[in-house]
Amino acid sequence: WDELAPFWAHLVPNKMDPVLIAGIGNDPAPVGMFDAGWTNMTAFDYSKEGVQRARELFGPERDGVVLITADARDLPLPNASVDATLDKGTLDAIYITGKDVFLDSVRELGRVTAEGGVVMCISRVIWPDDLMKAFDTQLWENVHDGSLAFAPDGEATIDLGAELYSWRRTKEESAGT
Repeated sequence: WDELAPFWAHLVPNKMDPVLIAGIGNDPAPVGMFDAGWTNMTAFDYSKEGVQRARELFGPERDGVVLITADARDLPLPNASVDATLDKGTLDAIYITGKDVFLDSVRELGRVTAEGGVVMCISRVIWPDDLMKAFDTQLWENVHDGSLAFAPDGEATIDLGAELYSWRRTKEESAGT
């Protein structure tokens, strides 16, 4: 979380924004995010065991986080209900299973992301061109494209150990889009 925090804080300055964590599993970074003040958090994992592990990581003192078992292609969340999503490797794992499943998952993250909301993706697996094309430029503005970037205080993405991608939702998807 420490390496990611400056980039997240720059993209999501309002700690009250509803946050979605994709693929919670055994990653302690969301616990650090929660402790840093982003407590309006929903996290999901495809695996019940991943959700159980997350419950253990968060512990009883962080009971405000909503942990759910869900498929990234069919999230039990209303349209435009999330202002920020963090993906640290979940889209990588999905991409390995097939490009169609990956694209369906990206579309679903888009469905739940409100206008002005962001998706941050930390990736080492997805071909950069495939990842960039997955976010429709008519609906999303690219903020980070996987190249070296610096947070306002000077932190570099090189410390993340993977590439940083992020997008800001520029408009809602219409029914015909």
